[in-house]
Amino acid sequence: MEYEIRQLQFEDGDSSLQKVVDLQNLVYEGKHTFSVDGFRQWYLNNPMGKVISFNAFHGDELVAHYACIPYKMEIDGRVVTGLLDMATVTHPDHRGKGLFKRLAQTTYDFAKEQGFEFVLGVANANSYPGYMKYFPFIFVGRLQVKMGFGTKISCDGEKTFKVYWDTAAFNWRLNTCKANYSRTGWSLIGQYNAWAQTYMGSYSESFLNSTDAQDKHWGIKPKLYVGMGAKFSSPYLTVPRFVKRSPFNLIFLDLTDGKLPKIDKDNIFFQLFDFDVA
Repeated sequence: MEYEIRQLQFEDGDSSLQKVVDLQNLVYEGKHTFSVDGFRQWYLNNPMGKVISFNAFHGDELVAHYACIPYKMEIDGRVVTGLLDMATVTHPDHRGKGLFKRLAQTTYDFAKEQGFEFVLGVANANSYPGYMKYFPFIFVGRLQVKMGFGTKISCDGEKTFKVYWDTAAFNWRLNTCKANYSRTGWSLIGQYNAWAQTYMGSYSESFLNSTDAQDKHWGIKPKLYVGMGAKFSSPYLTVPRFVKRSPFNLIFLDLTDGKLPKIDKDNIFFQLFDFDVA
C-alpha cells in the first residue's frame, strides 16, 4: 500500500483541520469528541509558534497524523525553544505499516533543522513502547498522581529543567481547554468533576497578577495533583495504582546532539498545566 507523507500547514481554511478532527473522532469514538475550534486553538493560536505536523495520506484520505507544538523550557537558566508532543493517531485500517515511525522521524529531523532543541512528551501505556523502541527518548519518570487538600505545593529546590511561561503563552494556555480555571494566591486550580478539583500549578503571585487568571471563589474540595518535582506542605496522598488512569510517562528527546544537560526525575519541575490532558 502506497502512502504520501505531507506536512500540513493548515492554511486552507478549516479543510485540513477537519480531516484531522474526523480521524481523531473515528479513532477515539465513544471516548472523546474533538472539534475544529479546539485544534485551531492548540495548533494555530499558540504565541510560541505554529504546529509542526507531518501526515500520511492514502490517496486523498488522511490515515495517520503526528503533531508537535512549539514549547519553551528554562534549562540551566536559559530559555530554550523545543516541541511538545501533541497528537499521534493512525486509522485502524492502516496500522502496522510503520507510519508512526516515519511521521515522527520526519518531524524530528525537520525540527532539528529549524533549530528546535528538544521534544517533550507525556506518553500513555499504548504509545510509550513505540517512542522508546524507535527513538532515543529518555524516560524521565512516571508523573506522580496524588489527591489531597490545600494549595501549599511548590518547586522542591532548584531544578535544571522547568517549563517557561510568559504572560502571552500562559493566557493562551488558559484558553486551550474547556476546563474552567481559578487562581488562589499563587496557585492555579481547575475543575475536575462535581466533587474534586485539579491542582494545575504554582506560580509567583506577581506573575499571576499579570495574566488573565481570576479567583472565582470555588470553595474547598479535594484536589488531584499530577506532576513531578514538587514539595508538598499540604496533606496529599499518592493515588493507588488500581484507581489511576493510564500512567503518565514523561519522556524527553535531545535534538542538540548532547549539548543540553542530562535530564532526570530529580532535576525537573513539571506541572499539570504544562501539558494537554486537563
